[in-house]
Amino acid sequence: MNARDAGTGRPAWVERLAQSLEKTDDSVHLPTLDMLRSTGRWTEATQPTDAAVLVPILDVAGNPELILTRRRDNLVRHAGQVAFPGGVRDPGDQGPEGTALREAEEEIGLPAANVGILGRLPRYPTVSGYLVTPVVGYIPRPVELYAAPEEVAEIFKLPLPVLLDGSRWVRRVLEMGNKRVGLPEVHWEGHRIWGVTAGMLQMMIPMLREALETER
Repeated sequence: MNARDAGTGRPAWVERLAQSLEKTDDSVHLPTLDMLRSTGRWTEATQPTDAAVLVPILDVAGNPELILTRRRDNLVRHAGQVAFPGGVRDPGDQGPEGTALREAEEEIGLPAANVGILGRLPRYPTVSGYLVTPVVGYIPRPVELYAAPEEVAEIFKLPLPVLLDGSRWVRRVLEMGNKRVGLPEVHWEGHRIWGVTAGMLQMMIPMLREALETER
């Protein structure tokens, strides 16, 4: 992971990941949309709410990690779940990137100036009626983070080698509507990463794997 791009100074694998993300348009992740439709959780009457999350890759000393949060247990929605920093788009936000960066600064104290935007993953529909744009960001140096006490219980990091280790992933069968659906999840240091967050990670894994394997 030491080779660097002559133009940007970023690791070559990061440039390859950015190039893969450039090929992603604003389409919706169809496998998830089809699953939600088949279980009756997404219908023609669904009017989705636009939202965005930041998928922050912290790369210090060639050991890239994803920054994740665990939400507080007393929240009305998604209490105790692992999530990326993010939220609903505000009228003043400059696109999904603006939403993702604003929410990351509010939730974990990550200054927008410290983040290099690499691109977007396909928009991800959720059972609660959100259409979430994952914005992938690159952070090349150490940064001091803090958890917003009213929303975030904990900030933790997931090493990319753990994410890419297929043996760590399992599928848990859940009842959704009148169907049984197998959903991926991964566990790390006592944290269960599942649901929307795991689905977004699954979208990014092939791109990451290709970018990193080319490095070897």
